[in-house]
Amino acid sequence: MFYQVFSPQPALREFVNNIMIFRLDMPAIGKNPTVVLPPLGEQCLYFYPLESPVSEYLDKEKMIKLSPSILVGPQVNRVKLTMPFHSYTVKVGFQPGGLYRILGIPMNEMVMDESLDSVYFLDKEIQFINEQLCELSNPTDILQLVEGFLLKKAQKLRPVLPVDKVLSLVHQKGGLMKVEDIAENACVSTRQLERLFQQRIGLQPRFFTRITRFAKAWRIKESNPQIKWTTIAYDCGYFDQMHLIRDFKTFCGSSPSVIEDEIKASSFTLGGQL
Repeated sequence: MFYQVFSPQPALREFVNNIMIFRLDMPAIGKNPTVVLPPLGEQCLYFYPLESPVSEYLDKEKMIKLSPSILVGPQVNRVKLTMPFHSYTVKVGFQPGGLYRILGIPMNEMVMDESLDSVYFLDKEIQFINEQLCELSNPTDILQLVEGFLLKKAQKLRPVLPVDKVLSLVHQKGGLMKVEDIAENACVSTRQLERLFQQRIGLQPRFFTRITRFAKAWRIKESNPQIKWTTIAYDCGYFDQMHLIRDFKTFCGSSPSVIEDEIKASSFTLGGQL
């Protein structure tokens, strides 16, 4: 298995947060490997050059074979991916609001809690990128190809606003910012802030801060299974464990113990990055 997350080149960092490369090669014996991903406030572009996984939306009891390249917006519920034994994934994780700045389409007008075939939004060049990725194995070559594609998109990027910088700050702080402080830093009223969040994220500001904080809690548990939920709740800024449990009910419809068992049952973990 090869898994690495890269920082994009400086010219892309304004709207791209990370680029991930993941390869999985396992003996085709028994059940396919699976991984459970947390609710996540990130907007992403995925490439599956060889074979795409099957996505199970656990809250909806719905399973979909993903397209060779997809766009994904904030995930408000957990997702279980069943991976091919031999798989290859390249993920572009955008800065909060970065996908809007590329597409110019308000995020609240797109059904982003499931995957969307990226060909419909980023033209057929996506198919060409996937075909080229099939021939590449060196991470440097893969990064060069994907970053070249993104640099072309950057030429028509929507102007950056103060709110875009604040969105990244909310992410960096693990969601621990009050809506009033976010609005002040963005130089807008709270009413204007709600409109901008809907446009750029597709979520209300308070909901976005909650899901950002919850995703941080999930990742800590995933990376450090021995840490108790009470400690995680404190580290992530929850008032107490009951407030964390409330978010489990909201975002997962399950208790922490059920999610903990699902994480343990996953074939591998990638810190919510896949």
